[in-house]
Amino acid sequence: MFLDQVIIKVKAGDGGKGCESFKKLSYKKKIPTGGDGGKGGDVIVKAVSQKLTLIDFWYKNFLKAESGKPGGPNYKKGRDGKDLIIEVPPGTIVKDLKRNVILGDLKEGQIIKIAKGGRGGRGNARFLFAEEGQKGQEKEILLELKLIAQVGLIGFPNAGKSTLINALCRTSSKVGSYPFTTKSPVIGIFEYKDKKISIADLPGIIKGAHLGKGLGIRFLKHIERTQILIFVLDPSPFQNLNLVEQLEVLRDELRNYKFDLEKRKYIICINKIDLNVRKEIQTFKRNFKEEVILISALKKKGLEKLKRKILELLNEDSN
Repeated sequence: MFLDQVIIKVKAGDGGKGCESFKKLSYKKKIPTGGDGGKGGDVIVKAVSQKLTLIDFWYKNFLKAESGKPGGPNYKKGRDGKDLIIEVPPGTIVKDLKRNVILGDLKEGQIIKIAKGGRGGRGNARFLFAEEGQKGQEKEILLELKLIAQVGLIGFPNAGKSTLINALCRTSSKVGSYPFTTKSPVIGIFEYKDKKISIADLPGIIKGAHLGKGLGIRFLKHIERTQILIFVLDPSPFQNLNLVEQLEVLRDELRNYKFDLEKRKYIICINKIDLNVRKEIQTFKRNFKEEVILISALKKKGLEKLKRKILELLNEDSN
C-alpha cells in the first residue's frame, strides 16, 4: 500500500524528577545530596532512502520518546531519555499543524528535531528543594510525501507507462490491458552512459484530475520535483481520445494544477508502435512540429533513443 500523507501525534519525553536526599555528617548536620533528573528524549525526523512510503504511520500514529529517569541520592544524575528517531522517505514535508508552519522538506540523510524533550528537575543538592521535571513537547504533525525523481512518466491510464518503466529499469510494476492499472507511483533507476537516472511511473491522469477526478490531485503533486516530464501517448483504439487530444488534456491538467509547464523540460513519446497505428502517428505529426520519439515498450523498440534524449536534457540542466 502506498501512503503519501498522514497526520501523526508526537510527544517528547518528560524530564526526570530531581531527587531529594540528605547525607548525615558526623556532627549530626545534614547536607542535601539529591541528584538531578535526566532530560527527556527529543523527537527527531530523519529521511532515509530505504523508506518509500508513509504506510508505517497508518497503523501507529502516536509516537513518544522516552522520559528521563529520576535523580538519585549521593548526587546521582538520572539517565537521559532516548531520542525517538522517526524514519521517513526523502521528499517528505514535515508540517506543524497547530502553528501551520513547515518544519522541513527533507532530503536523503537530513535530520530535524520536531519536539523537544523536557529538562530534568534539579535535585536538592543544587537547589533548595527537588524539582519536578519539565513536560516534553506534544505536537500534531502532517507528513506529506512528494516523490523525488529526475524523470516523471505521465499519460492516460493504459498508455503503457508501467510497461515502459519495467523495460527501462526492470521493476515489477503491475501491468495489464485495462485502465487504472497503476494504483500508486513506482520509482525505478536505470543506468545509461555511466549515469544513474531515477524515473517515476505516476498513476494515469484523466480529464478533470486537478479537480480530484480519478486518482486526481493525490498523485499530480508527485510531478512537482521532476526535472523532465515524458508524455506517454497511446495511439491504440482503446483510448477514447486521439493523440492530439491526449496531449492537450495532459497539458491542460498540469496547467490547471498550477504546474509551470513552460519552464519544465519534456519529451513527447508515442508508445505501442508495434500496433498498426501509422495513420494516427502521421496525423499527430502534422499537428505538432516538436520532436516526437516513437517506442514500443512491450517490444523494447526505440528505448535507446529515448534514453539518449533523457540524458541530453539532464546534461543541459547540469551545465
